[in-house]
Amino acid sequence: METLAKSVTRFFLQKHYIEPAQAEWFQYGLARRMIGSLTFLLLLPVGAMLVGWIGSFLYLYTFRFLRTRTGGYHAKTPHGCLLTSLGTMIAALILAKNLHSPFLIGAVLFAATLCTFALAPANNASLHLTANEIAAIRPRVRLRLAGTALMGGLLLYICAPLASCMAVSLLAVAVMLILANLGLGAQ
Repeated sequence: METLAKSVTRFFLQKHYIEPAQAEWFQYGLARRMIGSLTFLLLLPVGAMLVGWIGSFLYLYTFRFLRTRTGGYHAKTPHGCLLTSLGTMIAALILAKNLHSPFLIGAVLFAATLCTFALAPANNASLHLTANEIAAIRPRVRLRLAGTALMGGLLLYICAPLASCMAVSLLAVAVMLILANLGLGAQ
């Protein structure tokens, strides 16, 4: 991915689509998005084997939607990220498949929402956010979290199996925040 991102960056520099001062940030952002997209596409069919395509998509979309603002555990390499994401998703979706009671789904959704509310946004050495930056991000985190919790609550009454996928996705985000607060992950 890094090699492809470098090639695209060189091409964009040659065509004057970006300025030389933007090249490093462009390459970094492009590589991150490519890795994220590839991870999503690789994980989607794995999740579909456990809970179906819609449940898998909902899990992954919810997880990425929240993680882009909340932060949390980060593996040291892209391969580590993929393996961590795979393991987390399989464990979470197995749990989702076994949450049959709307009460249990609601309890997981509520507990994960509270945990994420209390711990997000996470900071780590690779982000090195200032206190002002964290304060600026916090309202966006809470808005996304409230929207996700509300959608999960509505899904609980419409389609409990999909609500369980959303609830365990929020739980996975909470677990990643707990791991980050324990000092685990990329430094």
